[in-house]
Amino acid sequence: MKFGIFIKCPQIEIIETCGISNLDFVVIDMEHTPLGPSDLKPLALAAEVRKLDVMLRIPVNKEEYFKWALDLGFKHIQVPQVKSAIDATNAIKEAFFYPKGERGLCRFVRASNYSHKDKDEYLFDSTNDVQLTLQIEGCDGVKNIDEILSVSGVQSIMIGPYDLSQSLGIPGDIWDKRVVDEMMIIIKKCKNMKIKVGTFTDTIYGLKFWYKHGVDFIQYSSDMSLFLESLSKIKKQLNGEKGYEGYSINDRKK
Repeated sequence: MKFGIFIKCPQIEIIETCGISNLDFVVIDMEHTPLGPSDLKPLALAAEVRKLDVMLRIPVNKEEYFKWALDLGFKHIQVPQVKSAIDATNAIKEAFFYPKGERGLCRFVRASNYSHKDKDEYLFDSTNDVQLTLQIEGCDGVKNIDEILSVSGVQSIMIGPYDLSQSLGIPGDIWDKRVVDEMMIIIKKCKNMKIKVGTFTDTIYGLKFWYKHGVDFIQYSSDMSLFLESLSKIKKQLNGEKGYEGYSINDRKK
């Protein structure tokens, strides 16, 4: 199982630190941050220097976001709120060149070394190296999952438990049986069709649970949440409270 975190503080130092930490990947989030296209290039450079795989979650399933991301050299795009086979087909159309899709073609971009890369090599690499992950995170997506998975070119599914819980009328209750049951159904269908599937969790319990149930990847918590958690644990130990290791600094005096 591959393990990565969400990036909510899109700074090159955060990206480099994740690479140094040997994470399998990070998810740079354009959906729930004010990150814009002009902010992406330094993050791409930092990830490449540290040999860190990046999933870039675009904010919406629209042509321009695919162009901006892929032309910069990002190779793995995550698409939110996929609700139907039409949504899945559109994402594939925008992510790949002909014959797989209809992505706008320009050789004078970073992904093709500003035209220095051989044209045929660029087209081949863009067809074979680009990956697409579709987010299923609502009742419509669950209802249409068979049609979505049947679309030619679907490679990977990410299940969003929080939005799914909201769609089911129990916002935030991601461990409610109704949410878990729907997620289990999607995982089973993906496995049967040999399509990679992952999910989000923000607890160690969730990591162990979904690992046990065979997901291929986990998108865990976020950089800022983990930073806050670490600081809070250190502060508790300084204050004499029991920390996550089961002792406080004052215990060392005994």
